[in-house]
Amino acid sequence: MVIQEQIGVLVSAILIVSQLSLIIGDNFFFKWSTRVVIGFSVIHALIWGMYWSNRYAIEPIMKGELIWIIPLLLGLMMYTRLWKKYAWISKYPMGLQLGVGFGVVVVSMIRSQILDQIRMTITDITGATSSYALLNGVLVLIGSITVTTFFFFTREHTGLIGKSAYIGRAFIMSSIAVIWAGDYIWAMSMLAGQLQFLIRDFFFGLILGGS
Repeated sequence: MVIQEQIGVLVSAILIVSQLSLIIGDNFFFKWSTRVVIGFSVIHALIWGMYWSNRYAIEPIMKGELIWIIPLLLGLMMYTRLWKKYAWISKYPMGLQLGVGFGVVVVSMIRSQILDQIRMTITDITGATSSYALLNGVLVLIGSITVTTFFFFTREHTGLIGKSAYIGRAFIMSSIAVIWAGDYIWAMSMLAGQLQFLIRDFFFGLILGGS
């Protein structure tokens, strides 16, 4: 293991142990490592931002593609928030960004979250090639209808609507449980990876001098 790798392993191990020290309560090492990670993340994002600005704005402008002056100026206008007197200028690029972003998100959300969901709910039943696929399609259809009625607040949840909303709540709870389980497994896999790094690379590799 060369000296650069040894330094990298040592720094990584110190940061990991400092973050894990939160288990015993809030302490100086946890706060210090958090600030270090956030600081380096900001610097990393700043450097990459400068790189992409140079590649996709400044270099094309130098080649005569003057249209890129517009996004470059809009980006520079955002920095006027650093001065209270001229902070109002930043509202224009921010408003443009929010407007364009909102338009793009609305169109994609309608297509993916509504239209595609309706189409897939129907085609899962009509295009089923096996009893298992048909059962899955029926469950998806029932879940879609009952969950929708759960969020139907213009009428009181009594009678048929109340029963449908009750079933919809069960579907919602099941979905949340699956999502939480997936996040929990992801977190445990990340923890296992960090512990494996500490044991294999730091303890056996750096401390004991293994390969």
